Amino acid sequence: MKRAVALSGGGTKGSYEVGVWRALKEQGIDYQIVTGTSIGSINGVFMASGEYERAFELWDTIKMENMMEDGINLTETIEGMLEQKDAIRPFLKKYVKNKGADISPFNEFIEKMVDEEALRNSEIDFGLVTTQFPSLKGIEMRKADMGKGMLKDYLLASSAIFPLFPMHKIGEDTYVDGCYYDNLPIDFAIKMGAEEVIAVDLRTNPAHPNYKKRPYVTYIKPTRSLGTMMNFDHELLMDNMQMGYQDAKKVFGTYSGFLYTFINTDFSEWKENIWEFTKQIAKAEATLSESRFGKIVKPGDVSRVFAELEAYTDERKLDRVDYFVRGAEIAAEIFGLDVRETYEFSAFIEKIKKAVPSRENCADVEIFCGKNKRGIIQKIAEWKLKSESTYITACIYHAFVEKQIDDMEEVGLLTLLPRELLAAAFLYAL
Repeated sequence: MKRAVALSGGGTKGSYEVGVWRALKEQGIDYQIVTGTSIGSINGVFMASGEYERAFELWDTIKMENMMEDGINLTETIEGMLEQKDAIRPFLKKYVKNKGADISPFNEFIEKMVDEEALRNSEIDFGLVTTQFPSLKGIEMRKADMGKGMLKDYLLASSAIFPLFPMHKIGEDTYVDGCYYDNLPIDFAIKMGAEEVIAVDLRTNPAHPNYKKRPYVTYIKPTRSLGTMMNFDHELLMDNMQMGYQDAKKVFGTYSGFLYTFINTDFSEWKENIWEFTKQIAKAEATLSESRFGKIVKPGDVSRVFAELEAYTDERKLDRVDYFVRGAEIAAEIFGLDVRETYEFSAFIEKIKKAVPSRENCADVEIFCGKNKRGIIQKIAEWKLKSESTYITACIYHAFVEKQIDDMEEVGLLTLLPRELLAAAFLYAL
């Protein structure tokens, strides 16, 4: 059986792909074909040549100055751009002059880092995608079809993300980035003879959602955003690499979890807690469905609650254990546990419990003790505006423990505070 790895384009998000590669190595998963677009083509050369250490070195050392002259980091915030305002003028001047950024450092970087001979000597086949301009015809190029000494040119053609980077000429032909044709070349891998494809996407919304459902495609994509495509912050690059590693280990069943990552856990010890948590969810849903709450409950209230539980789960059908894990993850998010770490589940639960403010520090539990039940919903709305999520969750949890919450109050909490209610119900189930 021939297995391929197909690698997506995405600029500096590409460190994620090296994390996936590390997981494949640990799992002992081999491959006979690699296809890639843009940064996926560059990572793909390393994968096809078996040069993991060289790939890691690239991402561990790469800086903006390795990409372009007078470049700027394209961060996700206006503040991040303003911090570079002194660099914007020279960047724009060269950008206009070169009809794109001055990427002469990138050309030199490719020359230094990529070993064409190692690729040609490898038994692993390799192909990349670029796009001819102006026809926008997709070009799928196998290593055997590249003339000797032409690998660098085709990598630059695959990575010419116009208008940021200039178009690239090879002979009489002009090329732009392969993303304009196929940013994740699964099709190309199959045409090259793959019977199974491990597809590594760099988008949280998959480039090829149809392939996620195919039994011959193992689809790996980021749990959360990788940031922008031109952000060279070293910590972000390493975090994204770690995310790629964790996500791949989850896909292959070595790790578990959705937003967070867990060493495989025997959930049999949590059986009673799992049933208690799902009982609370079922009760809340049934309460919302009662006609007597028609003036309070709006259409979609139930779906918003379940949308929180089903986030990060790839729309798969969930069981009781999945709901329990998502309850834990929602609580962990609220109480600020580091999403980058890998946890043993019992230790994870203990960290959450230790982060919950004590009853003595939750004076607003008293709002549930009054007789005017309908007025509580208004109080909850005001409470939400002035209080942090951690405090609100702790108050709801302690009110659960003291049996202060009845059906009417639960409806109000579900309507206005679905995340906090789910986290508090999870803590109560413990």
